[in-house]
Amino acid sequence: MFVQYILCVCFATTVFAGRRGGRGGKGETDRLDHFVSGGFKEEMRMSPWHAGIYTKSTTPYMQICGGTLIAKNVVVSAAHCFSESRQKPSVANYAVAVGKIYRPWNDAHDTGAQKSDVKEIIIPPRYQGNVANFQDDIALVIVEKEFHNSEFVKPACVSFDERLDEEQLWVGNTGKVAGWGLTGEDARPSQVLRAAILPSVTIDKCIDESPVAFRSYITGDKICAGYNNGTAVCRGDSGGGLMFSSKIDGVDRFFLRGIVSTSNTAEEHGCNIYTWATFTHLLRHEHLVKAVVPDVEEACSPKSSDEGVDDRIARLTDIPRIQRCDCTCPPGTYKIRHGKYCKNL
Repeated sequence: MFVQYILCVCFATTVFAGRRGGRGGKGETDRLDHFVSGGFKEEMRMSPWHAGIYTKSTTPYMQICGGTLIAKNVVVSAAHCFSESRQKPSVANYAVAVGKIYRPWNDAHDTGAQKSDVKEIIIPPRYQGNVANFQDDIALVIVEKEFHNSEFVKPACVSFDERLDEEQLWVGNTGKVAGWGLTGEDARPSQVLRAAILPSVTIDKCIDESPVAFRSYITGDKICAGYNNGTAVCRGDSGGGLMFSSKIDGVDRFFLRGIVSTSNTAEEHGCNIYTWATFTHLLRHEHLVKAVVPDVEEACSPKSSDEGVDDRIARLTDIPRIQRCDCTCPPGTYKIRHGKYCKNL
């Protein structure tokens, strides 16, 4: 029997890396098996963008997926973490934490953690879950309480420049992914944040060397990365970010390129650690992201001014200055994104 997992939930013959069972209610506590297999213990300051998605259906809350902070109140994750098909998720069922090393919601060792309830979950209208092989497996999670920049909390860089995207995803280049997923084929979830370095794999290689039954899950908005040596993403890592670094203004900055989505797995084990995974390609969802954070690219764009990158991040992520607008904008603002938003002059 062929089983496919996406770092988060299990539906019929599909398993999301980390989340098993139905959404909410009965089965909630056993749907979470988390983590990066074969990776290394991560320091929070090395992945300050990493977020944990938690279900509120248990006490205390239980981590089910990962995510990536891209603005003070916006986290990018996987749609399958919240919805099995076209069913609209209830925001009341979820919470988000950043700045955490330890998986438990209330771990006392997480002195730099910040937490918030969820205000809105935005999923592409064409997302249909397993019916469409998890095409458009991306979600934007808007939190109620803004997160503040600190030593342990900073948003990731985002760029939709196709040349930079191609350069970073060049075959053999390595990216980093973090999570609390399973640490081995039949292991338990990691209680401490771990990370793995994974090489980019060409789409041709990914398709040609994957089982025939899994190839349909390598959809048009997916990229592939990983090894076949035991270092892999696993259940519980779903929604986490695949990050690639580039030097900007003389500083190494990490850019979000992919979102942990699906992987081929073996039915006799909880996780197949000898195969690569697919990641939702962020580049393919530029319009979705910019509809929520129009100036998301500004923080890490090369600048000739004396303004530092961290200063630009702090300025960029103050997105409450962007407001929805149906027709006219108030004085001192102008329309952007086909008149849907107003932005300060």
